[in-house]
Amino acid sequence: MYKLIIVDDEYSTRNGLKLCIHWFDYGIEIAGEAENGNKGLELADRVQPDIVLTDVKMPGMDGIEMVKRLKERHPDTKIVFISGYDDIEYLKSAMKMDAVDYILKPVNLQELTTVIEKIMAMSKREENRKDMLQQLSAKLNESIPLLREKFFVQLIKDGNMDRASTEKRIDFLDLLLPYQAPYCAIIIGIDNPRTVFEKMPEQNTQLISFAIQNICREVIEARASGSVFEHQRGEYVLIVELPENEGEEIIFPLVSELMASLNGFLNRMIGGISLTIGIGGTVEHLGRLADSYQMASDAIERKLFLGKNQVVTFDAMAARKDVDYRAINERMTSLSSVLKTGNAGQVSQRLDALFEELRGSSGIGYIDCQRIGLQVLLVASQFLSESGIRAGDLGERESEAWAQLMKLETLDDMSHHLMVYLTQVCERIEHREERKIPEVITEIMRIIQERFSENLTIADIASQVYLAKTYICLLFKQETGETINEYITRVRMEKAKELLNGTDRKLAEICTAIGYAEPSYFTKQFRKFTGMNPSDYRDIQRRTSG
Repeated sequence: MYKLIIVDDEYSTRNGLKLCIHWFDYGIEIAGEAENGNKGLELADRVQPDIVLTDVKMPGMDGIEMVKRLKERHPDTKIVFISGYDDIEYLKSAMKMDAVDYILKPVNLQELTTVIEKIMAMSKREENRKDMLQQLSAKLNESIPLLREKFFVQLIKDGNMDRASTEKRIDFLDLLLPYQAPYCAIIIGIDNPRTVFEKMPEQNTQLISFAIQNICREVIEARASGSVFEHQRGEYVLIVELPENEGEEIIFPLVSELMASLNGFLNRMIGGISLTIGIGGTVEHLGRLADSYQMASDAIERKLFLGKNQVVTFDAMAARKDVDYRAINERMTSLSSVLKTGNAGQVSQRLDALFEELRGSSGIGYIDCQRIGLQVLLVASQFLSESGIRAGDLGERESEAWAQLMKLETLDDMSHHLMVYLTQVCERIEHREERKIPEVITEIMRIIQERFSENLTIADIASQVYLAKTYICLLFKQETGETINEYITRVRMEKAKELLNGTDRKLAEICTAIGYAEPSYFTKQFRKFTGMNPSDYRDIQRRTSG
């Protein structure tokens, strides 16, 4: 219910206003009445009315002064002034008081009803607006964690954040991050995160992320202050505010405690997970945090050379050297040439030489090393295709080798992974070299003899003997003097002659039995092979045998 008070020095007016309308029907209750401004103000302070009907001209404190004071205390109260015809000057002043409306005496019921309906419509709109604002405010509060994370990401990515806007957002997000203080960014990265998380249930992944951030938060709060967030899956960023009296001296004890606590947790939870921590340099204020993060990111990428499960500082990059791509390409060419021999020992030596060259090129980046690894796989793939070697499940292993390489983060892991696959390639090459050519031809003939009744293609035969189509076509022609298709036709025609001579089966049945779908095509091929139609051949054979 809305509360209304009536302030007027005439009792009859007050009483008439109370009785002339069924206030309850509008959701309004009369909360009190007063005969002058002083008492009206006291009443308003006591009952906190939503609506005030007040006379303009009253003894003592008039309605204008009362409303002025009332609005200072209760600004949302709706005011309706009541005035006589001779109170025009008062009324002009009243209209400056942000009143909803005014009514002239004697009060007209219809006019009063219209004003009340106007007030109720305004109140409903205000309520709806307040409800909407409350809902938006609630949603905004729910979004605060997400907004904080978005702000953190901007801090580590945007190197041009000005102090005023940064401090404004810090205040809004209720963060304890003073702008003018020394900071250091630390990255905690789970090694090989794609491999770690790809088969893990999402609930477990989220629990691990939540626990890691909690552990980091506890360690930071014990030694300094700051924040932690998950930048991407498997990467957690610590924003550490360095104490003035200790500064960088706390970094290594803090990181040492982090590594011990996190490794202990991960080993208890799932085991087999390692971490690499990258430490950025100290910056003088929060607006420069992106510089520290970039240093930490560059440091953690050094795992490519230094290996996993380590703490790497940004100064570990000081020894970078220029990359000799000419030497790398020479190593790649040498590996390619020896791969064709199928000698696993020599391939291993050349691969080791290639990766030693990469290890010595500390200026090279992770993406370039990954690209070189993919190039090794491409060289092997091209050679296998050219040689017609796709035996067994080697094709599937090749796909797995490509996919797995994209998940590896160190040169040692890449080198080991590539050598395992190249050893399999070498074994297949040696197997091909040991196999005698006549055996391949015999195998092709056997397949044709067994499957001539099917819709047999050269591609089917190639897949069964694990050689390329072009290779078996050339090889078969060289060894037999006829093409594979000619041999298939000959086998089918010999079988057709046997069926025509020894059975009473219809021509359509014989056509299907030897692998042809259309009798007309069978007749054409038979005539080409024997010089006569199938029916004529059957008649001649029967007359001869009879």
